[in-house]
Amino acid sequence: MSGALATAVPSRRSRKAGVALADARLLLSPAVRRTLDEFRLEDVGSHLLRRAHFLAEELFAQEFADASLTPRQKAAMIIVYQQPGLNQNALAVRLFMDRNTVAEMVKRLVAAGLLHRLAAKDDQRAYELFLGSAGAELLNRVMPRDALVERRVLERLPEEYRPLFVKCLRLLVEPVPSGRERSGD
Repeated sequence: MSGALATAVPSRRSRKAGVALADARLLLSPAVRRTLDEFRLEDVGSHLLRRAHFLAEELFAQEFADASLTPRQKAAMIIVYQQPGLNQNALAVRLFMDRNTVAEMVKRLVAAGLLHRLAAKDDQRAYELFLGSAGAELLNRVMPRDALVERRVLERLPEEYRPLFVKCLRLLVEPVPSGRERSGD
């Protein structure tokens, strides 16, 4: 046992006396300890994806600090531009976001004039969404710089790997048809 561990963990006698463990590593099974000794967080895909996401968010925030715009808001306006009259639930599905979160975001975008919301003709409880004039103005300012952000997100990768990286990300997020497992193709 390492010296640091030996001094950090009370003796068995003191544990029996009710002294709480300051370091419970001795309670781990040998197999789990071996796994943890070899564990490298910098090789964990989900951890790396989260870090890459934070990097992409930071680059976006730096480029569009003057616009007070989030990537999700930009995506919502683009989707509404591409599908005028789309309802909030369909927007949530397209954004892969929770309906309540999207409803709150839409409320803020409407208040800012970035989106326009009308009661649906066929369902008075639903809203159809349209790009607002302030949204068109904002997209006119933002979209010319958007490609720069996307380039900056991928610039650390060798150029020949960038399309493959994006393809791999798509494979990760695309739903697998039911009854089929994703293959390596």
